[in-house]
Amino acid sequence: MAISIAEVKSSRLSDDKREIIVAGKGKYIGAVEIAVSAACVGDLIDVLMRARGSLEGAPRAATARPGAPAPGAVPANPDEVQVEVAKTCRVIADQTGRRLVVLIFNHRLDNQRAYALPPDGARKVAQGLTQGADAIEAGKSAEPSAPGAA
Repeated sequence: MAISIAEVKSSRLSDDKREIIVAGKGKYIGAVEIAVSAACVGDLIDVLMRARGSLEGAPRAATARPGAPAPGAVPANPDEVQVEVAKTCRVIADQTGRRLVVLIFNHRLDNQRAYALPPDGARKVAQGLTQGADAIEAGKSAEPSAPGAA
């Protein structure tokens, strides 16, 4: 049975620092506090952002392709990188107040993926992309980035 939340008032860390407590008001039940395990706060935020996008007419959440590795899956060889050529790319400023730049690959396609970076990280990625493109156009191979450079 779903609880209808009419208002979100605040959030805080639990005393044992294992949960985020969200205080609000239920449509039919009055004041309510919801405890969310710290381990799944990121998942909750992702789900809510996708739902918010649906409300705002944004693209639907990506669905996994048959045989495709799960997002975030670790390859058998940690030095191996799976490369997929994106059909489209879109860059937007996050409108939720978190001060992030969102990079969306395969926008509005079944294999859509999005990554968020702080502004300085986005600048480093932009610089690396530009340097790589310049190197390719000059007929050289791009220098690999140092670990943690982006």
